Amino acid sequence: MVAEPLPVASLGFCLFQGVNLNDPETWPVVETLSAELASALSGFLAARPASLLPTGGGSESVLATLYAARELGLGDTVLAGSGIHASVAKAARLLGLRLRLAPGGGPGGATGPGGFEAAARRLRGARVAAVVATAGTTETGYVEPLLEALEAADELGAVLYVDAAWGWIATPRLLGRLLAASAPVAVGLDFHKHLTPPPSAVLLVSREELLEPLRFEAPYMPAGRQLGLPWTRTAAGLAAAAAALRGLGPGGLEELSRRLMGLASQLAERLRGSGVEVWSKPWTPLVAFNAPPGALERLRARGWLLYPTARPGGLRYVAKWCHCGRDVEEIVGLVLGGRRGPGDAERC
Repeated sequence: MVAEPLPVASLGFCLFQGVNLNDPETWPVVETLSAELASALSGFLAARPASLLPTGGGSESVLATLYAARELGLGDTVLAGSGIHASVAKAARLLGLRLRLAPGGGPGGATGPGGFEAAARRLRGARVAAVVATAGTTETGYVEPLLEALEAADELGAVLYVDAAWGWIATPRLLGRLLAASAPVAVGLDFHKHLTPPPSAVLLVSREELLEPLRFEAPYMPAGRQLGLPWTRTAAGLAAAAAALRGLGPGGLEELSRRLMGLASQLAERLRGSGVEVWSKPWTPLVAFNAPPGALERLRARGWLLYPTARPGGLRYVAKWCHCGRDVEEIVGLVLGGRRGPGDAERC
Protein backbone atom coordinates (compact mmCIF):
# COMPACT_ATOMS: atom_id res chain seq x y z
CA MET A 1 0.00 0.00 0.00
CA VAL A 2 3.00 2.29 -0.60
CA ALA A 3 3.68 3.44 -4.15
CA GLU A 4 6.77 3.34 -6.28
CA PRO A 5 7.31 7.13 -6.35
CA LEU A 6 6.92 9.20 -9.47
CA PRO A 7 10.47 10.18 -10.55
CA VAL A 8 9.69 13.90 -10.23
CA ALA A 9 8.41 13.29 -6.68
CA SER A 10 11.63 11.50 -5.73
CA LEU A 11 13.63 14.44 -7.06
CA GLY A 12 11.56 16.93 -5.07
CA PHE A 13 11.94 14.79 -1.95
CA CYS A 14 15.75 14.72 -2.29
CA LEU A 15 16.08 18.45 -2.97
CA PHE A 16 14.13 19.48 0.15
CA GLN A 17 15.43 17.00 2.73
CA GLY A 18 17.36 19.75 4.50
CA VAL A 19 14.43 22.19 4.78
CA ASN A 20 12.73 22.37 8.18
CA LEU A 21 8.98 22.16 7.63
CA ASN A 22 8.33 23.71 11.05
CA ASP A 23 10.33 26.87 10.34
CA PRO A 24 8.60 28.72 7.48
CA GLU A 25 10.16 32.00 8.63
CA THR A 26 13.62 30.73 7.72
CA TRP A 27 12.36 28.77 4.71
CA PRO A 28 9.46 30.75 3.14
CA VAL A 29 9.30 28.11 0.41
CA VAL A 30 7.32 25.98 2.87
CA GLU A 31 4.38 28.38 2.63
CA THR A 32 4.78 28.56 -1.15
CA LEU A 33 4.66 24.79 -1.50
CA SER A 34 1.69 24.51 0.86
CA ALA A 35 -0.26 27.09 -1.15
CA GLU A 36 0.60 25.34 -4.42
CA LEU A 37 -0.52 21.99 -3.03
CA ALA A 38 -3.77 23.45 -1.63
CA SER A 39 -4.54 25.00 -5.01
CA ALA A 40 -3.96 21.74 -6.89
CA LEU A 41 -6.07 19.77 -4.43
CA SER A 42 -8.91 22.29 -4.53
CA GLY A 43 -9.28 21.61 -8.25
CA PHE A 44 -9.28 17.85 -7.74
CA LEU A 45 -11.72 17.97 -4.83
CA ALA A 46 -13.88 20.75 -6.29
CA ALA A 47 -13.60 22.50 -2.92
CA ARG A 48 -10.90 24.59 -1.32
CA PRO A 49 -10.10 23.58 2.28
CA ALA A 50 -9.80 26.34 4.84
CA SER A 51 -6.33 25.13 5.79
CA LEU A 52 -3.78 22.47 4.98
CA LEU A 53 -1.38 20.94 7.51
CA PRO A 54 1.45 18.79 6.12
CA THR A 55 1.81 15.56 8.13
CA GLY A 56 3.85 12.40 8.01
CA GLY A 57 0.85 10.17 7.28
CA GLY A 58 -2.62 9.11 8.30
CA SER A 59 -1.50 8.16 11.81
CA GLU A 60 -0.32 11.70 12.52
CA SER A 61 -3.38 13.21 10.82
CA VAL A 62 -5.87 11.33 13.00
CA LEU A 63 -3.82 11.93 16.16
CA ALA A 64 -3.72 15.67 15.41
CA THR A 65 -7.47 15.82 14.74
CA LEU A 66 -8.49 13.90 17.86
CA TYR A 67 -6.08 15.99 19.95
CA ALA A 68 -7.57 19.21 18.57
CA ALA A 69 -11.12 17.98 19.19
CA ARG A 70 -10.25 17.08 22.77
CA GLU A 71 -8.51 20.40 23.42
CA LEU A 72 -11.47 22.32 22.02
CA GLY A 73 -13.52 20.76 24.82
CA LEU A 74 -15.85 18.83 22.55
CA GLY A 75 -15.83 15.64 24.61
CA ASP A 76 -14.05 12.52 25.76
CA THR A 77 -15.49 9.92 23.37
CA VAL A 78 -14.75 8.96 19.75
CA LEU A 79 -17.39 7.29 17.59
CA ALA A 80 -15.74 5.40 14.74
CA GLY A 81 -16.78 3.13 11.93
CA SER A 82 -15.89 -0.53 12.28
CA GLY A 83 -13.51 -0.33 9.33
CA ILE A 84 -11.01 1.98 11.06
CA HIS A 85 -7.28 1.66 10.67
CA ALA A 86 -5.40 0.58 13.80
CA SER A 87 -4.00 4.11 14.14
CA VAL A 88 -7.41 5.42 15.24
CA ALA A 89 -7.55 3.11 18.27
CA LYS A 90 -3.93 3.95 19.00
CA ALA A 91 -4.60 7.71 18.90
CA ALA A 92 -7.65 7.38 21.15
CA ARG A 93 -5.62 5.37 23.65
CA LEU A 94 -2.75 7.87 23.67
CA LEU A 95 -5.18 10.75 24.26
CA GLY A 96 -7.26 9.01 26.92
CA LEU A 97 -10.40 9.06 24.77
CA ARG A 98 -13.04 6.35 24.87
CA LEU A 99 -13.53 4.61 21.54
CA ARG A 100 -16.99 3.41 20.51
CA LEU A 101 -17.56 1.55 17.23
CA ALA A 102 -20.60 1.89 15.01
CA PRO A 103 -22.23 -1.39 13.90
CA GLY A 104 -20.72 -3.25 10.96
CA GLY A 105 -22.64 -4.53 7.97
CA GLY A 106 -20.32 -3.42 5.18
CA PRO A 107 -17.61 -5.42 3.37
CA GLY A 108 -14.93 -6.75 5.68
CA GLY A 109 -16.97 -5.86 8.76
CA ALA A 110 -16.81 -2.10 8.13
CA THR A 111 -19.76 0.13 8.99
CA GLY A 112 -22.51 -0.01 6.39
CA PRO A 113 -25.54 2.22 5.72
CA GLY A 114 -27.47 3.01 8.89
CA GLY A 115 -24.57 2.20 11.19
CA PHE A 116 -23.54 5.73 12.08
CA GLU A 117 -27.15 6.78 12.48
CA ALA A 118 -27.83 3.93 14.92
CA ALA A 119 -24.65 4.64 16.89
CA ALA A 120 -25.49 8.36 17.13
CA ARG A 121 -28.87 7.50 18.61
CA ARG A 122 -27.21 5.36 21.28
CA LEU A 123 -24.69 8.09 22.11
CA ARG A 124 -27.15 10.97 22.23
CA GLY A 125 -26.32 12.98 25.33
CA ALA A 126 -22.73 11.70 25.50
CA ARG A 127 -19.75 14.04 25.06
CA VAL A 128 -18.50 12.93 21.65
CA ALA A 129 -15.42 14.79 20.45
CA ALA A 130 -15.11 13.22 16.99
CA VAL A 131 -16.75 10.84 14.54
CA VAL A 132 -14.29 8.88 12.40
CA ALA A 133 -15.23 7.32 9.05
CA THR A 134 -12.96 5.58 6.55
CA ALA A 135 -12.79 6.31 2.84
CA GLY A 136 -10.99 3.21 1.67
CA THR A 137 -10.58 0.55 4.36
CA THR A 138 -7.27 -1.30 4.47
CA GLU A 139 -9.02 -4.67 4.27
CA THR A 140 -11.29 -4.27 1.23
CA GLY A 141 -11.03 -0.66 0.04
CA TYR A 142 -14.66 -0.06 1.04
CA VAL A 143 -15.86 3.53 1.57
CA GLU A 144 -18.01 3.84 4.67
CA PRO A 145 -21.16 6.06 4.44
CA LEU A 146 -19.43 9.42 4.79
CA LEU A 147 -22.48 11.67 4.43
CA GLU A 148 -24.25 9.67 7.12
CA ALA A 149 -21.17 10.05 9.32
CA LEU A 150 -21.31 13.81 8.72
CA GLU A 151 -24.93 13.89 9.87
CA ALA A 152 -24.01 11.89 12.98
CA ALA A 153 -21.16 14.28 13.80
CA ASP A 154 -23.44 17.29 13.34
CA GLU A 155 -26.10 15.76 15.59
CA LEU A 156 -23.53 14.95 18.29
CA GLY A 157 -21.74 18.32 18.06
CA ALA A 158 -18.51 16.57 17.07
CA VAL A 159 -15.75 16.97 14.50
CA LEU A 160 -15.93 14.60 11.53
CA TYR A 161 -12.58 13.04 10.66
CA VAL A 162 -12.39 11.15 7.37
CA ASP A 163 -9.50 8.73 7.08
CA ALA A 164 -8.92 8.91 3.34
CA ALA A 165 -5.24 8.06 3.70
CA TRP A 166 -5.14 6.06 0.50
CA GLY A 167 -8.74 5.99 -0.78
CA TRP A 168 -8.75 9.75 -1.50
CA ILE A 169 -7.72 9.28 -5.09
CA ALA A 170 -11.01 7.52 -5.89
CA THR A 171 -13.36 9.74 -3.84
CA PRO A 172 -12.45 13.37 -4.64
CA ARG A 173 -15.89 14.89 -5.18
CA LEU A 174 -17.32 13.22 -2.09
CA LEU A 175 -14.46 14.52 0.04
CA GLY A 176 -14.87 17.97 -1.47
CA ARG A 177 -18.55 17.94 -0.59
CA LEU A 178 -17.68 17.14 3.02
CA LEU A 179 -15.07 19.91 3.23
CA ALA A 180 -17.65 22.38 1.91
CA ALA A 181 -20.12 21.49 4.69
CA SER A 182 -20.87 23.94 7.48
CA ALA A 183 -19.86 21.39 10.15
CA PRO A 184 -16.21 21.05 11.26
CA VAL A 185 -14.56 18.44 9.02
CA ALA A 186 -10.99 17.16 8.76
CA VAL A 187 -9.69 14.85 6.04
CA GLY A 188 -6.38 13.00 6.09
CA LEU A 189 -4.80 11.84 2.84
CA ASP A 190 -1.42 10.29 2.08
CA PHE A 191 0.49 11.00 -1.11
CA HIS A 192 2.94 8.16 -0.46
CA LYS A 193 0.15 5.66 -1.12
CA HIS A 194 0.11 6.63 -4.80
CA LEU A 195 2.69 9.24 -5.85
CA THR A 196 5.61 10.03 -3.53
CA PRO A 197 8.20 8.55 -1.16
CA PRO A 198 7.08 8.33 2.48
CA PRO A 199 6.42 10.24 4.61
CA SER A 200 4.20 12.56 2.59
CA ALA A 201 0.65 13.46 3.66
CA VAL A 202 -1.67 16.32 4.56
CA LEU A 203 -4.52 17.07 6.92
CA LEU A 204 -7.22 19.22 5.29
CA VAL A 205 -9.67 21.09 7.52
CA SER A 206 -12.86 22.96 6.73
CA ARG A 207 -12.34 25.49 9.52
CA GLU A 208 -9.14 27.27 10.47
CA GLU A 209 -9.99 27.04 14.19
CA LEU A 210 -9.53 23.26 14.07
CA LEU A 211 -5.79 23.89 13.86
CA GLU A 212 -5.58 26.36 16.76
CA PRO A 213 -4.92 23.69 19.44
CA LEU A 214 -2.00 22.51 17.27
CA ARG A 215 -0.13 25.81 17.59
CA PHE A 216 2.56 25.62 20.27
CA GLU A 217 4.90 28.18 21.79
CA ALA A 218 8.50 27.87 20.56
CA PRO A 219 10.39 30.94 21.83
CA TYR A 220 13.69 29.93 20.24
CA MET A 221 12.15 29.76 16.74
CA PRO A 222 12.06 32.88 14.50
CA ALA A 223 8.24 32.88 14.50
CA GLY A 224 8.02 32.08 18.21
CA ARG A 225 5.46 29.38 17.50
CA GLN A 226 5.14 26.16 15.52
CA LEU A 227 2.22 24.28 14.04
CA GLY A 228 1.70 20.55 14.43
CA LEU A 229 2.51 17.84 16.95
CA PRO A 230 6.08 16.92 15.86
CA TRP A 231 8.89 19.43 16.14
CA THR A 232 11.81 19.67 13.69
CA ARG A 233 11.10 17.65 10.56
CA THR A 234 11.89 17.69 6.87
CA ALA A 235 9.81 19.41 4.19
CA ALA A 236 10.79 16.67 1.73
CA GLY A 237 7.34 15.04 1.71
CA LEU A 238 5.61 18.36 1.08
CA ALA A 239 7.96 19.16 -1.79
CA ALA A 240 7.50 15.67 -3.26
CA ALA A 241 3.71 16.06 -3.23
CA ALA A 242 3.85 19.51 -4.84
CA ALA A 243 6.26 18.21 -7.49
CA ALA A 244 4.04 15.20 -8.22
CA LEU A 245 0.90 17.28 -8.69
CA ARG A 246 2.75 19.86 -10.77
CA GLY A 247 4.18 17.04 -12.91
CA LEU A 248 0.76 15.46 -13.44
CA GLY A 249 -0.61 18.80 -14.54
CA PRO A 250 -4.24 19.98 -14.71
CA GLY A 251 -6.55 17.01 -14.81
CA GLY A 252 -3.71 14.59 -14.11
CA LEU A 253 -5.13 13.29 -10.85
CA GLU A 254 -8.54 12.72 -12.42
CA GLU A 255 -6.95 10.77 -15.25
CA LEU A 256 -4.87 8.72 -12.82
CA SER A 257 -7.95 7.99 -10.69
CA ARG A 258 -9.84 6.65 -13.71
CA ARG A 259 -6.85 4.56 -14.76
CA LEU A 260 -6.36 2.99 -11.33
CA MET A 261 -10.04 2.15 -11.00
CA GLY A 262 -9.95 0.61 -14.46
CA LEU A 263 -7.06 -1.67 -13.49
CA ALA A 264 -8.82 -2.73 -10.28
CA SER A 265 -12.03 -3.47 -12.18
CA GLN A 266 -10.09 -5.46 -14.79
CA LEU A 267 -8.50 -7.64 -12.10
CA ALA A 268 -11.83 -8.17 -10.30
CA GLU A 269 -13.60 -9.17 -13.52
CA ARG A 270 -10.82 -11.54 -14.62
CA LEU A 271 -10.69 -13.26 -11.23
CA ARG A 272 -14.46 -13.63 -11.02
CA GLY A 273 -14.53 -15.02 -14.55
CA SER A 274 -11.97 -17.61 -13.49
CA GLY A 275 -13.99 -18.75 -10.47
CA VAL A 276 -12.08 -16.83 -7.78
CA GLU A 277 -14.23 -15.20 -5.09
CA VAL A 278 -13.82 -11.41 -5.10
CA TRP A 279 -15.10 -9.94 -1.84
CA SER A 280 -16.82 -6.85 -3.22
CA LYS A 281 -16.84 -4.46 -6.13
CA PRO A 282 -13.81 -2.12 -6.23
CA TRP A 283 -14.84 0.98 -4.28
CA THR A 284 -11.26 2.24 -4.51
CA PRO A 285 -8.27 0.84 -6.47
CA LEU A 286 -8.12 -2.23 -4.18
CA VAL A 287 -9.34 -5.76 -4.89
CA ALA A 288 -9.59 -8.29 -2.05
CA PHE A 289 -10.12 -11.92 -3.04
CA ASN A 290 -9.82 -15.50 -1.84
CA ALA A 291 -6.38 -16.70 -2.89
CA PRO A 292 -5.87 -20.26 -4.15
CA PRO A 293 -3.15 -22.25 -2.33
CA GLY A 294 0.37 -21.08 -3.15
CA ALA A 295 -0.77 -17.85 -4.83
CA LEU A 296 1.12 -15.54 -2.47
CA GLU A 297 4.34 -17.51 -2.90
CA ARG A 298 4.03 -17.55 -6.70
CA LEU A 299 3.39 -13.81 -6.81
CA ARG A 300 6.29 -12.91 -4.54
CA ALA A 301 8.63 -15.19 -6.47
CA ARG A 302 7.87 -13.05 -9.52
CA GLY A 303 8.34 -9.80 -7.59
CA TRP A 304 4.67 -8.93 -6.95
CA LEU A 305 4.13 -7.65 -3.39
CA LEU A 306 0.48 -8.41 -2.75
CA TYR A 307 -0.42 -8.46 0.94
CA PRO A 308 -2.63 -10.87 2.89
CA THR A 309 -5.87 -9.76 4.53
CA ALA A 310 -6.83 -10.07 8.19
CA ARG A 311 -9.38 -12.65 7.07
CA PRO A 312 -7.49 -15.93 6.49
CA GLY A 313 -6.89 -16.92 2.90
CA GLY A 314 -7.34 -13.49 1.36
CA LEU A 315 -5.02 -11.31 -0.70
CA ARG A 316 -5.20 -7.63 -1.65
CA TYR A 317 -4.16 -6.04 -4.93
CA VAL A 318 -3.75 -2.25 -5.05
CA ALA A 319 -3.47 -0.65 -8.49
CA LYS A 320 -0.54 1.72 -8.97
CA TRP A 321 0.45 4.32 -11.56
CA CYS A 322 3.25 2.08 -12.83
CA HIS A 323 0.87 -0.84 -13.60
CA CYS A 324 -0.87 -1.56 -16.88
CA GLY A 325 -3.25 -4.14 -18.25
CA ARG A 326 -0.48 -6.63 -19.00
CA ASP A 327 0.55 -6.51 -15.36
CA VAL A 328 -2.99 -7.33 -14.30
CA GLU A 329 -3.05 -10.32 -16.66
CA GLU A 330 0.26 -11.56 -15.26
CA ILE A 331 -1.07 -11.33 -11.71
CA VAL A 332 -4.21 -13.25 -12.69
CA GLY A 333 -2.11 -15.96 -14.30
CA LEU A 334 0.06 -16.35 -11.19
CA VAL A 335 -2.95 -16.39 -8.86
CA LEU A 336 -4.50 -19.17 -10.94
CA GLY A 337 -1.34 -21.27 -10.76
CA GLY A 338 0.54 -20.50 -13.94
CA ARG A 339 4.31 -20.06 -13.76
CA ARG A 340 4.10 -17.30 -16.39
CA GLY A 341 1.16 -14.97 -16.61
CA PRO A 342 -0.29 -13.69 -19.91
CA GLY A 343 1.54 -10.39 -19.50
CA ASP A 344 4.93 -11.88 -18.68
CA ALA A 345 6.39 -11.59 -22.17
CA GLU A 346 6.39 -7.79 -22.12
CA ARG A 347 6.36 -5.75 -18.91
CA CYS A 348 4.95 -2.25 -18.91
